[in-house]
Amino acid sequence: MRFSLLPRAMQFFDMFDEVGAILTRASAKFVALVTEWDRVPERSDDLRHEEHACDEAVGRIIKALDRSFITPFDREDIHTLVGRLDDILDNMEETAHRFAVFRIDRPTPETVVMARIVQDCCAHLAGALQSLRSLKNADVIQTHLQAITRLENEADKVYRDTVVVAWPMPSPASSSSGPAGGRTRPGGARASSSSATACPPLCARSSA
Repeated sequence: MRFSLLPRAMQFFDMFDEVGAILTRASAKFVALVTEWDRVPERSDDLRHEEHACDEAVGRIIKALDRSFITPFDREDIHTLVGRLDDILDNMEETAHRFAVFRIDRPTPETVVMARIVQDCCAHLAGALQSLRSLKNADVIQTHLQAITRLENEADKVYRDTVVVAWPMPSPASSSSGPAGGRTRPGGARASSSSATACPPLCARSSA
């Protein structure tokens, strides 16, 4: 009777694919949330369910990691990988939750751009995860990773440009007037540093 440990090692790739599929599905729902902008509480709850599904999938990987003698690659790297993948959906779900509880009137165009970048990154991550099964796919994996790096640079530019527009540097005349510690917003309104932190410039907050 032949005995092989390889099938148990290969199960990790199936579970990686499961997490990749959850991320892809959740990122599409996140884009729908910011573009359709209806049923926001329900859409936020839907993303919470996806986050729980991802937690369960990651938990199965960690459990298999603890029970397996042979793993596809270093077990510490697998642990780090799935933890980072879980963080992606945690952040999407938390953002959706804040959309609901902060009563945002409507996301800014920059928010939509950022959401689409997240969706593209998740698609490339899923593609990279699917390619882990064979060392022959090293070039394919590198292509996905390079695309993610390019998308990250685009997201950085969107964020920085948005911050500059939302909170321009005050002129010397305006900075010398008004209470200390405040910032000049477009239109002359001032905000403390704490309120600036509470309301990110990428989203438009309700005036209610």
